[in-house]
Amino acid sequence: MTVLSADDLRAGGVEGQDTTLRIDRLDGERLILDGLGLARAFFLGDPSSIADGSYDSLAGKGERDRITTADIEAINRTMRARSSHEAWKPVLDRELPWLAALDPELDLIDVDEDKWQAADATSSVTAALAATIGAGRGASVASKVLHLKRPRLFPVLDGYVASMLGLNAPESASPERRVEFAGRLLLHLRAQGRANLPQLHAIRTILTAECSERPLVRILDAVIWFSHPATSVPNATREIAVGIAD
Repeated sequence: MTVLSADDLRAGGVEGQDTTLRIDRLDGERLILDGLGLARAFFLGDPSSIADGSYDSLAGKGERDRITTADIEAINRTMRARSSHEAWKPVLDRELPWLAALDPELDLIDVDEDKWQAADATSSVTAALAATIGAGRGASVASKVLHLKRPRLFPVLDGYVASMLGLNAPESASPERRVEFAGRLLLHLRAQGRANLPQLHAIRTILTAECSERPLVRILDAVIWFSHPATSVPNATREIAVGIAD
């Protein structure tokens, strides 16, 4: 599996469709990614997607409006997390009005700006991040749990995704600062997903035929994650080309 050069990617799509993702980073640079190739390799090869009881198979299952012990066990077992149950006590196994208020059909990428504003979605996702990020719960583990609860709305905001988008995850910042960081990252992924909407739909259509349907936001965060040089997926060898923009 190859991450194509910029010239190769600009030359055309895959299987008659444009599946190249052009992602603007927050530092002004741009990623040009073989979206379909990276997505195929990830969703057909990564244990978080294909193993029995995998993370992706659990997304959207379980208790819709509660964060449960099973959710914390799931991210620890399937997503390389090391999150203690003790850290989650403030929100664990109880009614969460902020979670119940999040429409499961609300899609971070598919929803246009008018509907996003009408749903007051920015405030709602910020409230969810503020409720789940805290002592012992950084943006990475919080977003992994939130994706399980609302897989169309929350991306996985781990350090590799942040790095590829031109941000460095705050190591020892206040919870408020970490919420600000996560919110900025999430809204930037929404903007980049909207800018690549036809390509993401094409990738999802092909993936659905080859394995199973994935939310647009999960496709986007997985592709960006797998574009980081330090990541890997079994049986997928990448070729990474870096050049100067025209």
